[in-house]
Amino acid sequence: MKIIHSIITLLFFGLIIQSCGDQPEKKKSAFGDVNYKKETKSESTSTKVASAEVESEESEGAAGQPDEQIAVAKKLISSTDNDLVKSVDAKKIFKNYCAICHGRKGNMQINGSKDLSKTNTSLAQRVAQIYFGRGTMTPFKGIIKDEEVIAVAQYIDELKK
Repeated sequence: MKIIHSIITLLFFGLIIQSCGDQPEKKKSAFGDVNYKKETKSESTSTKVASAEVESEESEGAAGQPDEQIAVAKKLISSTDNDLVKSVDAKKIFKNYCAICHGRKGNMQINGSKDLSKTNTSLAQRVAQIYFGRGTMTPFKGIIKDEEVIAVAQYIDELKK
């Protein structure tokens, strides 16, 4: 009886694992929105070429963030209350969200992360990267508050000392 129960349990978990493998691919737009799209073989070559041209036309700032994202970051910085930003415990937020890849001193470089102790990006570029993400980095828009994004971006300057 115990063997039958074990077999049923294994089959059940096998079905769960198998069903998880057929999830649609996540695609991120320039502004962090996630769309689910499963590519098919019938997708035309002209569509792929057209989307590649649009992506290549999108200009990027020095940190690799698109200019549109830098503009949003600048607007975010100017519209957020500075006293609110100062009240944030940026070191704690960095430790909770960023240190896993960047390390507590910003120089660990796990999963392809950059050495933040040597970065020369502007505040707006850092805010854009934290807010929208880049590469394998999680976009923190909606995960942490806007003032926390700015505070963490400012805290990175302390890692350079």
